[in-house]
Amino acid sequence: MDRRTFLTLMGTASLAAVEDSLPSGSRVAGSTSASHVLNTPDSPIPSADDLAGRWVSFGDLHTLPTVNSFMGGCQVGADLLSIEALTFPAFCQGGNSGALSVDGNALQAAEFQWFPYQVLRKAHTWDGNIELLSAVRMDHQQRCVMFRISVTNHGSRNRVADLQAPLAGMVRWVTDGWGWFIPRPQNPAEFRATLANQGRMLLIRDLHSPAQVAFAFSAHAPASLTADADHGMAQWSLSLPAGGTGNIEIVMTVGGRESDVATQAAQVAARFDSAFTAIHTQWQKTFLAAFQPGNTLFSGHLPTLHTADPDIRRVYYMSVVSLLAMVRGCFSTAHRAYITGSPQCAASLMYFWDTFTWATLHALLDPVNMKNMLRRWLQLNIHSCYAQDMITGRGVGPWYSFNDFVVFNQFLAYIKTTGDTEFLNENIGGRPVIDQLEQMALWWKRLVKPYSPLADYGGRSNLLECVPTYTHVVASLNAANVWMMRQTAELRHRTGQTAQAETLSRKADRLAADVLKLYVPGRGYWNTVHPDGQRIAVRHCIDFFTVAYCMDTDLTAMMKREMTHFAADELLTTHWMRALSLNDAAAPESNRPDHGPMGAYDAWPPFTMEALCRLGQWNIATEFLKRCADTAHEGPFGQSHELLTTHRDSPVRKAQRGGQMYNCSCSGAFAEIIIRNFFGFQCDLGGAINLYSPGADRGFTGTLTHVRTKGKSWTIHSGAKGLALTEERDTES
Repeated sequence: MDRRTFLTLMGTASLAAVEDSLPSGSRVAGSTSASHVLNTPDSPIPSADDLAGRWVSFGDLHTLPTVNSFMGGCQVGADLLSIEALTFPAFCQGGNSGALSVDGNALQAAEFQWFPYQVLRKAHTWDGNIELLSAVRMDHQQRCVMFRISVTNHGSRNRVADLQAPLAGMVRWVTDGWGWFIPRPQNPAEFRATLANQGRMLLIRDLHSPAQVAFAFSAHAPASLTADADHGMAQWSLSLPAGGTGNIEIVMTVGGRESDVATQAAQVAARFDSAFTAIHTQWQKTFLAAFQPGNTLFSGHLPTLHTADPDIRRVYYMSVVSLLAMVRGCFSTAHRAYITGSPQCAASLMYFWDTFTWATLHALLDPVNMKNMLRRWLQLNIHSCYAQDMITGRGVGPWYSFNDFVVFNQFLAYIKTTGDTEFLNENIGGRPVIDQLEQMALWWKRLVKPYSPLADYGGRSNLLECVPTYTHVVASLNAANVWMMRQTAELRHRTGQTAQAETLSRKADRLAADVLKLYVPGRGYWNTVHPDGQRIAVRHCIDFFTVAYCMDTDLTAMMKREMTHFAADELLTTHWMRALSLNDAAAPESNRPDHGPMGAYDAWPPFTMEALCRLGQWNIATEFLKRCADTAHEGPFGQSHELLTTHRDSPVRKAQRGGQMYNCSCSGAFAEIIIRNFFGFQCDLGGAINLYSPGADRGFTGTLTHVRTKGKSWTIHSGAKGLALTEERDTES
C-alpha cells in the first residue's frame, strides 16, 4: 500500500500514527515514530493519534477494541467489517452488522489497533497477495457508523478481488429495562430488510419498535445489492493492478423514522471523505478542550501535565482520553452524562461507585455538570439504588454497601475543589445538603448487629461479589465511616456548630479504635467478622487502600511497614496488580478479573498508589505508576485488566471474562491520583490549596499548569525537593 493510499484511508491521521500503522518495511523516509512524538517535551498535550495503541494480533487480545462517540459506542467483531453491541441509548443492537469475504473466503482480522476515534483491522488473503485494512469511526453528532476498507494487491499481476458482505441491522428502540444488562433484540425474524433509493440503499426495520437502520455507500458503490428477509447482501468486484488499491466505503445510520435515517445515510455517504475526517477533528478538539481554560465544551478544564517522563505522561493523558470516551450528549435527563460503561453493558447508567473514582477530575473538568449530578442523586434516595439510568432518570438496582462513602466523597470533592460552600446549605428533597451528608456519615449505625460494634454490610453480593469470605463486618467500609464522621465534624465546625462537631469527632475516634482491632498483627492485612463471631483474614487490596486513605493517622509505624510489605509482596506485579492475593484462602473461588487474584479493576492500581503515598512509600508508588504505562499501549483503560499467568512478571491484557467492559469511567482514576497525590492537589473547605506532603520527593520531575480552584489558576511543580506552588495570571479572563 502506498503512502497516498494510506493517508486517504485514514483521513487526517498524523504521519507518526500513519507510520506505526503501515505494514513492516513500509515506513516513509525521514519520519518519526509515534512514541517519539509523544515524548517531545515541547508538546505537553499529545494528539489523539499519539495516544493510539500498538498493533495487537487477534490471538493476543482477550477482548476486541471499541469505538465511541458522544452519541454511543460499539465493539468491532473478529472479521474486518462487523460491529457488535452497538448502543445509541435508547437504541441497542442485537447480533452483529455483518461480515466480509474475499473471493468466497471469509477473512478473520489478524491484527487490531485502537485509536481514540477509530479502530483499525488488518488481514491478508490465504496467498498473502491481497491485504485488507479497515477503519471504523462513529459520528459525534448523529447516530452514524462509518466504515472504510482498503484492498491492496501486493502481487506481481493484475487481480480482480470479489468482495461480499451480508449486512444486518437488528437494532431496537427500548426506553425501559436498561440496567447493567441492556435489553438487546435476539430474534432476526423480528426485522425486515428492503431496498431504497432506486436499489442503492439497504433499509432494515424493526417490527416491534420504531427503530430503522440504513446502509448507504459512497461513490465506491457495490456492483450488486439485494435484500432478503432480515438482512441484505452487498457485492463488489475490484480490479486491482499490481501494487494498486481499491476502497469500499459504507455508512450505517440508526434512527426512529425511515425517511430521516435514509436521508441521513445518503447525505453522509455523498460527502464521505469530509465526514470521515470530521470525526477525527472533533475527537481532537474535544481532547484539547478538556485542558483549555475558558473552553466552550466543558464548564471547567483539567491541568496540563508537563514532564519528560514518557510513562507518567502516557498514563495521565491516556486516563483522560479513556474517560472522555464515556461522555454522552444523547440523554434528555442531562445536558451531558459521563456513563459508567460502554458498549456491552451499563451504557445508560452512571454508577455512584465508578463516578467516585475520578471525583477530583469531575470537579475540575465539569463542575456545573457535577453539581447537577449530585443534586439528582440526592433526589433519587441513594439507599434504594446503586446507579442512575440516564434514559429515564430513575434509580437502578438495590442499595449497594459503598453508596454512602462514595457519594459523600463526591460532595466533598466538589465543595473543596470549587470552594462552593454555599452548596452545603442548599435544600434538596426538603433537607439541607449538610444534613444529608451527616446522614450518610451515620448510616452505618443502622447496620450494627449485636455481635460487633461495627457495621455489618451483609453478603458478598453487596460487597466484592466474587470473594466469599469478604462479607459482613469489613475494615474498608468501617474505616470509611470513621473518615465520613471526621469530615462531617469539620463541616459542622466550620459553620459554627461546635458541639455537633465535637460529638462526631468523639464517635469517630471510638469507631476507629474498633476498626484497628480488625488488623492482623505482623501481616499487613485485615480480618472480617461474621455473625457467628468467626474472624476470617482477607488479603484484598480494598482494605489496604481504603484504610490507608481514611485512617492513615491512626495507623502505627509498624502497621504502615507491614501493610506496605503485604502490598509489595502479594499484590503488585511487574505490569499491573492483583486485587486479591494468591495466598488468600478464598483465591480459588474468587477468580474474576476485577476483584480476584488474576487481575484488578482499573481503579485499584491508582488507589493502591495513593495508599502507598499515604504510607510514605513514594518510591514504590512512583515506580508502580510507571510500570502501569505498558497496559496503556493496548488501548484505553477500562473496567479491568487481567494477568495471563500466576507469575509476577505475567503479561497483562484488557479483560472480557466475567462480563468486563472494554470502556469504563473508572479509567479516570489514574489522572485523579496523579493530580491529587503525586502533585498533592488537595483543597480545604474554602477551596484553598493545601498541598499534600509537599516536602516529599515524588521520584520524578514534572509540572501541572492551569490548576484552577476558586477563580484562581496555579502551577504545581514536582522535583527533588518536593512540591512548589505558584499562582498564574488569570488564564480565563
